[in-house]
Amino acid sequence: MRVLVCGATGCVGKAVVHALRSRGHQVVEGARSAVDGRHSLHVDYMQARSPDAWAVKLRAQSIDAVVNCVGILMASRQQTFERIHTEGPIELFRGAAIGGVHRIVQVSALGVRGDAHTLSTPYLRSKLMADDALASLPVDWAVLRPSLIYGPGSQSAALFATLASLPFISLPGSGTQQVQPIHVYELAETVARLVERPGKMQEVHEVGGPQVQSYREMLAHYRAALGLGDALWLPMPMPMMRAMAWMAEAIPQKVFCRDTIRMLERGSVPMMNAAPMLLGRAPTAMVQGLSITAPEPLIDLQVRMSPAVAMTARVSLAFMWLYTAFISAWLPKESGVLNLLTRCGFEGRIGMAALVFSCVLNITLGFLSLRRVTPWLYAFQVAAVIGYTATAALNMPELTIDHCGPLVKNLPVLALIMLLWCAAPIPAAAGGRPGYRAVQHKMTLTVDSANQR
Repeated sequence: MRVLVCGATGCVGKAVVHALRSRGHQVVEGARSAVDGRHSLHVDYMQARSPDAWAVKLRAQSIDAVVNCVGILMASRQQTFERIHTEGPIELFRGAAIGGVHRIVQVSALGVRGDAHTLSTPYLRSKLMADDALASLPVDWAVLRPSLIYGPGSQSAALFATLASLPFISLPGSGTQQVQPIHVYELAETVARLVERPGKMQEVHEVGGPQVQSYREMLAHYRAALGLGDALWLPMPMPMMRAMAWMAEAIPQKVFCRDTIRMLERGSVPMMNAAPMLLGRAPTAMVQGLSITAPEPLIDLQVRMSPAVAMTARVSLAFMWLYTAFISAWLPKESGVLNLLTRCGFEGRIGMAALVFSCVLNITLGFLSLRRVTPWLYAFQVAAVIGYTATAALNMPELTIDHCGPLVKNLPVLALIMLLWCAAPIPAAAGGRPGYRAVQHKMTLTVDSANQR
């Protein structure tokens, strides 16, 4: 079968191209960067093209089926939802019907259900209009509405992997929003099976992975796949998260916006998951998929330290905290700590109480640095260094320009703490990589991924 795949250079489109070719089909790659030829077709939905013009092109290429994988998460002047999701695809679908194309598969989005939420979200509304237009045509068609897609080339997966790699992770609300991610290779396989299915077909399918999980659990899977240890999970009020999404729309990125927050709040779980039926088996669990195709964060924050190097760094930090406490307690006048406390407003009994508190804190941080560390220990160390530095700078500003740099030297100390934090290993109780033990479908996805490549 000769199949036109629109959006062939994107995450989903590229996987669909490989899946179809691995199954023996001839594929014509449609993309903005493509030049019209026997195996490629210039497709730019921002440029209007009449259905009749599409029909001529499709007949010339002897196209039997069309798969539309074009999509954007954020609109701009160069790429609008109206053209990319609605008007451009509808022109193609109508042209395909005129040109005698036998089947059209539209990769839409989960959450497109014609309710008030869909109509209030520009992204989903634009997808719905194209889905409805396709359903009205006298051709065989199928609409796929996938949950979150992960795997090679996924922009949203790259964002999630980046967020998961941070030492402290901000969660929208409490992070309980439900998702059901599906691997892009298995989504591509469902597309190929729909293209090949015999008989008449006019169907809408919602697809996702095998398990419903929370947003926090999904990020934990990304973090484990990256080989990272524990993180600090920090709940963030949803109004603040929406404000951050609004500000993020002004910077050059394509995934974090108010629409994505609205869709996340609603959840991304199929009402009835058609993936097992379309695949003929259960889809692969996320921990297994990530073990085969590793996450690709936008910014690589992974730090690898040998045990000897990590221990050396921890011992040096422990020595700093313990030495500071010892000198302050043993030689309070000679060390200048009482003078510093006085200049900070701590005199008399209050000053002694502040000295005792500081020594106890430093001793605690020092001894804990020698034991098995946790994210909270590094967080407290960072807070202590910043707190001491800020207090001294505000009350003794001359220290900020001292040629010996007593305060500036705290910057490399902070950097060392952050490096140790990022290099924290996965807890031994988790078995090295939680969930990455014997995998039921690993061989299936391995074969599929080999075919995709």
